[in-house]
Amino acid sequence: MAIEKTVRRSGDMAQGPRKKSRRIAISNKRQITVPKEYYDYLEMDTEANIELEGNKIVITPVRENNDDFSEFILKDLIDEGYGGDELLQEFNRRKNNIRPAVEAWIKDAQENAEDVDSVSDLFDEDE
Repeated sequence: MAIEKTVRRSGDMAQGPRKKSRRIAISNKRQITVPKEYYDYLEMDTEANIELEGNKIVITPVRENNDDFSEFILKDLIDEGYGGDELLQEFNRRKNNIRPAVEAWIKDAQENAEDVDSVSDLFDEDE
């Protein structure tokens, strides 16, 4: 399977996303090497996320999540009457749902932003 990644640079945002692909080898141990150009461009480190989307493998850099909603989640759960093992189970379930929810929200925002050509279009009252 080819690895495809849509990449954006802050300087290229006006031109839209750029799509690049490259054919790479897969070792006998099913290992691949991320091309240095992609690795550097995406500021990757020692880990990556890998997802299967239809017939594509999508690899994205791991970004440390500095936003910890644990305190807010725990407060809500306590207010809702959770305790003991049930509190722990529900806390873990909700905490694990934060990242997918935020990623879906960002994806939706990016898709909606692609429909706007300029700031004046965003605030155009004629429509």
